[in-house]
Amino acid sequence: MDDLMKYVSATHDKKLLTVEYIAEDGTHYLRSGGTICWRFFNPGNIRPSKTSVCNSLKIGIGDTKSGRFMIFPSEEVGWNALKLLLKSVYKDMEINNVAKRFAPATDNNDPEKYSKFIVKESGLDGDRHVIDLEEVSLVKLMEAIKKMEGYYNNQDSRRENKVPTTSVILSDGSKPIANEKFKVVIDQCTYEWSTNKYGELPVVAHLASRGRLDIFATTARGAYERIYSSKIGETSQNILLLRSNSSYAAKTDFHKQGEKSTAIYHVKKGDTLSKIAKKLQTTVKRIADLNKIQNVNILSVGQELKIPDGRGLPQTVPSPSSNSSRGNQQQASTGRSDAGYPQANISTSVEQAPWMKVALEEAKRWAGKREEEITLGINYHKEVSVNLNSLAGDSNPWCASFVNYCLINSEPRFPKSNRPAKALSFSSDSRFKKIEQPIFGAIAVYSRKGGGHVCFVYALSEIVNGNVIVLGGNQDDQINFVDRTTRRLVGYFVPVQYEAQALTEITSAPLHKKTAEEMNSSLNINKISNGRES
Repeated sequence: MDDLMKYVSATHDKKLLTVEYIAEDGTHYLRSGGTICWRFFNPGNIRPSKTSVCNSLKIGIGDTKSGRFMIFPSEEVGWNALKLLLKSVYKDMEINNVAKRFAPATDNNDPEKYSKFIVKESGLDGDRHVIDLEEVSLVKLMEAIKKMEGYYNNQDSRRENKVPTTSVILSDGSKPIANEKFKVVIDQCTYEWSTNKYGELPVVAHLASRGRLDIFATTARGAYERIYSSKIGETSQNILLLRSNSSYAAKTDFHKQGEKSTAIYHVKKGDTLSKIAKKLQTTVKRIADLNKIQNVNILSVGQELKIPDGRGLPQTVPSPSSNSSRGNQQQASTGRSDAGYPQANISTSVEQAPWMKVALEEAKRWAGKREEEITLGINYHKEVSVNLNSLAGDSNPWCASFVNYCLINSEPRFPKSNRPAKALSFSSDSRFKKIEQPIFGAIAVYSRKGGGHVCFVYALSEIVNGNVIVLGGNQDDQINFVDRTTRRLVGYFVPVQYEAQALTEITSAPLHKKTAEEMNSSLNINKISNGRES
């Protein structure tokens, strides 16, 4: 978690055991697994109430199988909430009696057991009053409560991920514009979306598989015209689309009040610099200087112009992530893509297949290299505790070791299979779950005479219907992309911790279509493989 990030709201998915924190700049931080007090930054498992002294510190309330609990924005704030509670509500109590109220039997607790634990764990005299504890002793009591509440339990299931996003608001310069339709293109997927009553389009998550965002508006003639285009990067961005008649200007990061900014304007037929300057309340000279235009009388249709910050670009539209007046706003259905797929954006989930980052990094690192050269730099067998001294040769198949290497080196870390050098081990290991359809990063297991092959799903085949594009090691002695048939497919598998997310992605994140040739070319891999082990 980024300690400098300020989170302003949070929600909990009871089924997926995931808290989704939203920062001021729109970044989504996902905290999954572990225990309630860890996910909620709530070391004391403090419950909500209308009169709680901690109300001003919380940013959300999460519903769980054990009831409702406060969600705090950070470890520090959650710790301070517990301290505030003890020093105010429990100050006149002896430590021996704290548990009767803090962990009552009505909440399925055992107050006597709880009390004995915190006294023994803290090393404090149970007859002491909380108000009499010096800072060091109070911290010992708090740590004992934190441990008793289970903060340190289930650490193996903890998962964290920060997901940058792009948020878009449409305005006429004074107020948001609702129910305006746009065509939004994320890479090759097209969506028909409408702004909600706050002028917002659905948030676009910067997932690992995404590279570009384009927004199109409908012209008076009914044709689509691009009004915004950008790369999907590692930083969240907020876009204000300012509409004036049928023209649009896009201002970025409008949530940063007082910061100088520019808008992007696309030149339309009949535009002149004078008309544009008047419409956007700036001057011809400022536009010309900013865009280094030598002849102010020459413009071309579609030309992008930077527009300097001015009165025509309102500062009053709030960032969607920081608008606290909306309460628990429910997002309405936002339409379907041209291909009939539902949109795939932020949900209470984690980053798509984080192990794929490792796989792609290794593919780039060893692009075009064969196993004889790769083994001089890294031995994937040794990296996963397999006693084989080389990747080279028919007796050292390394596809499974490569897959396991990617899993245990991802962030968060995932388990390796019980027989890390065996391709078929994923199909029989209880730490991996079979799913019915391929998703990005799924572990594809194939059988073959005398063994098997294992690799990662990257995309669907653009050339052969039903085939998948896979990324793997020991594919013609390389790390590369291959167009593979499903013949001899044992199944698609994911780590058990990822199963809930995988089931969501089957319907919400359909695979793109690619070719192995284009993917290998993009990484300068100079040999296209048939995917069979050598």
